[in-house]
This record gives sequence, structure tokens and C-alpha cells, in this order.
Amino acid sequence: MPRRKGHSRQKQGLRAARIPLPSCERPNLYPFLNNKASLEFIRLLSDPTKDADSYVFEVSIGGKPYALKAFKYYDREEDELALDESEREFLSQSIDGYTALDHLDHYFDPFYNECRAYGRLIEENLNGQVAVRCHGYMMLSAEDEDTLDNQFEMNGWNRLPEEYDEPPSKRQPLRAIIKDLVLEDTDWTPRVARRMLSHLKTMRKHGVYVMDIKPENYKGGMLVDFSIALTEPHVVFQLKPDFQIQSYKNRDLGAFDEMMRDQKVKTTIRAFRVRNEDTMRKLRSSAKSGSQA
Repeated sequence: MPRRKGHSRQKQGLRAARIPLPSCERPNLYPFLNNKASLEFIRLLSDPTKDADSYVFEVSIGGKPYALKAFKYYDREEDELALDESEREFLSQSIDGYTALDHLDHYFDPFYNECRAYGRLIEENLNGQVAVRCHGYMMLSAEDEDTLDNQFEMNGWNRLPEEYDEPPSKRQPLRAIIKDLVLEDTDWTPRVARRMLSHLKTMRKHGVYVMDIKPENYKGGMLVDFSIALTEPHVVFQLKPDFQIQSYKNRDLGAFDEMMRDQKVKTTIRAFRVRNEDTMRKLRSSAKSGSQA
């Protein structure tokens, strides 16, 4: 995609929230610290014609390069309609005035999915170790929307129609997450594959399930997308039966193996095989402990 002239503006164009998001139980993500610096949009990295949940830009903040992922707005209707009566009743339970049913976005909005996944990686000192480094979230003034639309030919932000009756200054701000800028493609070698699988296992160990393992979500061998990730504690793991929960948790493993086959990586490593070996190791350890009792 050709480079476009950068759009630059200063801090007054930002609505810099200073609280961790989402405003529910941890994990949460804190705002980008350097939000007083000038922000310049260099080019659009994602395809604006695709029906995606966000747009990714190369930006400069205070003269430093970053990737900025700006999210479209979440429509909760589809997720709410998918709930059966018992699930709706469970989610309606109030804990100190908070009900999950009233805040489905905290668990299903792609922006909050990324906030929670990165919040967990940061808590566990894994930021930049198992996925591309995240620097926090940022709120952009809605006044930027028309500028971005005109400059980069955006395909809409899923705003409610009535919002467009309001002046830009009164609309909801755009929500974004700031990450390291990684432009190089993944080198699909056995060594890189082993490292990627190690990263995936580490994330699973800490309760982060990506749910969208595929080649285009990796850059330089590092995962860059958590927009549909499930991060524990999550309402899905409270609602669904055990067999379905296990199916969700294993999805990344099967997708990883399929990705290795599609990329024709000449390796004997398999995600499911590693899982089974780990299970057998635990069983052998348990049997050994029992024999010594």
C-alpha cells in the first residue's frame, strides 16, 4: 500500500483516560504513558476493505515509531441474543451492583479482549516476551474520524447512526492500543516454530487463549492480535459445560498445527503432542508420588 502523507496533531486532539480498562475484575490495561506527545499517522497497514474489527496504522508518537490499532465500536446485540435463558439468568446476578449481563462488552468487545490479554501478560512480566510489546491504550478524539476516513479511505467505525447527528466533539472517542511496530514477515523455520509454540504454551499457562491462531496474526514470529482472545477469569468459562470449555481451550493447539502444515514448516513438533506429553509427565509424577506415600 503506498505511503500517505502523515496527519499530525498535538495533545489537545486526545482524550487521555487515566484508568485501567475494562472497569471490571483484573486483568486490565493501563493507558499509554506518553500521551502528551505529538501523534502523527504515517500510513495504514491493514486492509480497509476487509470486514475487520479494527484498523492498524504506523504512527509516530513523540518522534518514535509505533503501531496503533484503532478499534471499531462493539455491537453487543449479537452476543446477547446468543445467550439462552439459564445463561442470561446467571449473568444477571449482581455482585456489588455489577452484573456481567449489563457489561458484556467487558468480555466480548475486541478492544477489551486485547486490554485483558495484554493486562495479563504485563502482570506476569511477559510483555514483549511471548507477543509483540504493548504500551497501553489511548483514546483518540472523535474529531479525528473524518480526517482518517478521508486520508486513508476507511470503511466505517460501526458507530450508532444517531451519533452522527452530534458534532464530532460530542461523539464517543475512538479507542486504540499502542504496540511496538513490527513490519518484518515471519520466517517460517523449525527454530521459529518451536519458539512460537513455546510462547503459545506460556500464554495458555497464564490463562490467555488467543482463539485466532493464523499466519497473518504473526509478525516477525511474534503474535500481534488478541481481539477475540479469552482471558481468565472469563464468563464463557463460567457458562459453558466442561467439554465445551476444553474445546475452546484446545482450539489454539489445533490451529497452530494447521498453521505449520499450511506454511509447510519441516518440523516434527506438534502442539497436541506437546500437550499429551505434558499430561503424561504429570501422570507419571503423580504415580511416582503415590508409590512413595
